[in-house]
Amino acid sequence: MKTQPARMLTIFLSAAIIGSCIPAAAMASQDGKIPQTLASQASAAGEDYLPLRALCEWVGIPIHWDDAKRTVTAAKDRRVLSFILAKPGMPAADLEGIPLAPDEVILLDSTAYIKRETVVKAFGIEAAWRGGKLEIPARDLAARARAFVTQLQKNNRAGTDALTNEAFKEAGLPEGTVQLVQQLAQLPITRERIESNAVHRTVILTCESPQMNFDLEIRFDKDGYVDDFYAGMAFEGYRPPSYDKPASYKERRMVIGTGDHAVEGTMTVPAGKGPFPLVILLQGDGELDQDSTVFAQKPFRDLAVGLANRQVATLRMDKTTREHFTQLNGHYTIGDEFVEPVLEAVKAARLDPDVDPGRIYAAGHSRGGWMIPRLLAKDTDSLIKGAVVLAGADPRYTEIDSYEHEELGGMIPKEQLAYYRKQLELVKADSFDPKSPPAAFELPPNPYWWHDIRGYSPADEAKLRSAAMLVLQGEEDFQVPLASLKGWKEVYAGNPAVTYKTYPHLTHLFTEGKLENGIGNYKIPANVPETVIADIAAWIDGSASVPK
Repeated sequence: MKTQPARMLTIFLSAAIIGSCIPAAAMASQDGKIPQTLASQASAAGEDYLPLRALCEWVGIPIHWDDAKRTVTAAKDRRVLSFILAKPGMPAADLEGIPLAPDEVILLDSTAYIKRETVVKAFGIEAAWRGGKLEIPARDLAARARAFVTQLQKNNRAGTDALTNEAFKEAGLPEGTVQLVQQLAQLPITRERIESNAVHRTVILTCESPQMNFDLEIRFDKDGYVDDFYAGMAFEGYRPPSYDKPASYKERRMVIGTGDHAVEGTMTVPAGKGPFPLVILLQGDGELDQDSTVFAQKPFRDLAVGLANRQVATLRMDKTTREHFTQLNGHYTIGDEFVEPVLEAVKAARLDPDVDPGRIYAAGHSRGGWMIPRLLAKDTDSLIKGAVVLAGADPRYTEIDSYEHEELGGMIPKEQLAYYRKQLELVKADSFDPKSPPAAFELPPNPYWWHDIRGYSPADEAKLRSAAMLVLQGEEDFQVPLASLKGWKEVYAGNPAVTYKTYPHLTHLFTEGKLENGIGNYKIPANVPETVIADIAAWIDGSASVPK
């Protein structure tokens, strides 16, 4: 186990490497500001114009004043607006070297004003200047997202509050996230895109550095206010597997859960006539997306398209802790993270005409696999026919116990283990109250998560319900070593419904790699081999006759 840093992998790892990602030039201060001898004369300019500097500073557009050339430049996504402050009135202005009309940029008392329609043309931003304030309409989510991030980086609470809803204000961002975003102010935003699902409309701003890009995900409610936020590393490089045959499956969206636990899932259904057996995929630690993306690999997507070729449907979901990072961060439990989403998915899937309600399985990876005994125990109606454990940590040990066993692997450096053990002494105390934790307690994600997990013993809960199980393990796994398989065999000793298999060349993500390469394995595009997919499909076909 001991994978706690992976829970907030993008936050902790980002903070560790961000300093090396920021080029020296980016860390230098701006070469001065546009000279403004008098206050802005907005009334004189009229509502068709906006003060350029105020606009840029609100939405985070870099603006530069060259005193020697008396030239102003403002750049957004590599589009550059420039003009010369030669004299009051109408300066010579151009966009990407193309001259602008004389009235598109004007000067009043040394203050530059830009026409509203030119702002759209130059920066793709809708905005207005009224009553001494900049207004961005709710429909321009990208500009509102940039404004939110910019004001967060400036530590302007009033500015961020103007753009967020009440639920967001009440929840508040974790301090680690705020610090990361403020560090990212040194990197340029080079890309923006908008994605929509049934829960949120999300603007994703990519901050670029030579070594690593970072994605800021700003989620909006239906009224255009920030409802949630997530910051992490941008993972790229994935390549679809050779067995991805789009004609062999169809995909559709479905919503699982409600409120701040609602997520959108993707149902991958084989071509042909159903109903089909269904596998619900459950990720491990971290705020993972539905593909369980880690650097250049997406193992859950591989499993989905691969199993479709073998007449097995899948349902994969973004984690609630990713979709609702801000809303849930301070109080979610392991039940909220790993158990309830799957139970909700089972109930929803049983109503789908393409799904055989008597053949629904759960497949948990890493922490998700380690949680399978509790998931099955909580499935009191036995709606889950069986489960697949993919690289599940040793079930003989509780989370607390695992920190005393370095041989169990994980991502915590040895020099940090003493700190974690000291923190866990606080968790183990009978007086530990998640509502009022000790002042010295500071383990992420929150005290409720730790209070819940301290009482979870996989070995004990494995006795609460017997079900068909397939336990798979890669032999090149540095996070959950091969030795962990011994624990599963011991806990389920004598149970003929449990099958085991190992793969000599596979890592924690069930892709090929080397044990000594560690996390570097995941930076190389690779896919789950068809052998693994064939084994899961064959087990499902065979397990139909295994009694519960």
